[in-house]
Amino acid sequence: MKYIRKELHRRHVVERMLLTLKSSFVVVEGKHDINTLKRLGISAHTYESVMRSVSIPNQKVIILMDLDRRGMEKAERISTELSSGPVPVDTTTGRSFLKMLNTVHVEGVLTPIEQLFEM
Repeated sequence: MKYIRKELHRRHVVERMLLTLKSSFVVVEGKHDINTLKRLGISAHTYESVMRSVSIPNQKVIILMDLDRRGMEKAERISTELSSGPVPVDTTTGRSFLKMLNTVHVEGVLTPIEQLFEM
């Protein structure tokens, strides 16, 4: 019973995170990450395209990078770059989302989400 309650809470938290991601400007590492998130109804932009762009997004920016060394370095760089702008930059939602799904890669979120919502 305790396990089911814990999983229901986890599912609720992931649902809220998915809604937040859908309503935000999400920055990921690459095209594979974009394709993965597209399957969840989330529009995302690559790190490279955002760094080359001169226009700043007009909505909350969520950094959703892999939790490996390269991803953390890119997250730090883009966060620093965008923090000088007028929109809020969120670096914690992306990390929490991946940790909640027990994965370190954005490409790895589909299976845990499917399993979570099969309950």
